[in-house]
Amino acid sequence: MFNLIQNFLSDLLQRTVIKVSLIEINAIKNLLIRTFLKNYQIEIDDYPRKSHLDYKHFNDFFTREIDPSKRPIDDNHNSLISPVDGKIVEFGKIEEGRLFQIKGMQYELYGLLDGNETLTQNYENGSYISIYLAPYNYHRVHAPIKGDLKLANMVPGEMHRVDQNALSNIENLYIKNQRLITEFNDSLSDCIMIMVAARNVASMTHKEINQNYEKGDEIGCFNLGSTVVVLLPNDVQAEWEHHVSIEKDVKMGEKIAQLSKIK
Repeated sequence: MFNLIQNFLSDLLQRTVIKVSLIEINAIKNLLIRTFLKNYQIEIDDYPRKSHLDYKHFNDFFTREIDPSKRPIDDNHNSLISPVDGKIVEFGKIEEGRLFQIKGMQYELYGLLDGNETLTQNYENGSYISIYLAPYNYHRVHAPIKGDLKLANMVPGEMHRVDQNALSNIENLYIKNQRLITEFNDSLSDCIMIMVAARNVASMTHKEINQNYEKGDEIGCFNLGSTVVVLLPNDVQAEWEHHVSIEKDVKMGEKIAQLSKIK
């Protein structure tokens, strides 16, 4: 009974936040945006629309586009770029089909990939990095490599928070939460990018599949939060950049690893 009540209240909060974020009444949406800007000290100069008056509603502001000149895309040959602005949670090798959610807590690749055996075999013993997007971060998601978008599979699930406290206390959090699994195919390396939803995330959007995207092209968007997990297959070596470390902030477009085929 307690779980039923908890789920009901969580769903009610989710729906309420979504509705409030879409209110177009100027007095309300302007107050929400101004309060958010003040509390999180957002660098508004990074965005083309610099006034709260330029946004239709709070969600329009939350999913604001970036000024491309503020996020140059690394053009280093065979580099992996950060697909988002955020903080690195974990990164490294996928050991025997397991990844770290946070230090001391692991989860299974098979579950993360929604039981897809082929993908699990291809990425088992590969590499990964997970990046958390705080509420104040830029919330559009971009291609970490150049390639054809071959898969965009929405996996239904729960809406737990994905902050540090939740990661430390909820086992298999990324497996339990709703997520969008995308896969890119390229001559050098395939790549999986998973957008993990969180509480108060209205929805996730993505671009069309079976099309080629350049590194840094916009692929999707979080409507209200969360985490992105990037997976590299087991036939590719990832040489992480020196600045890549847990708790390190990264910007979309910056190089985070150099990729090479394992012979």
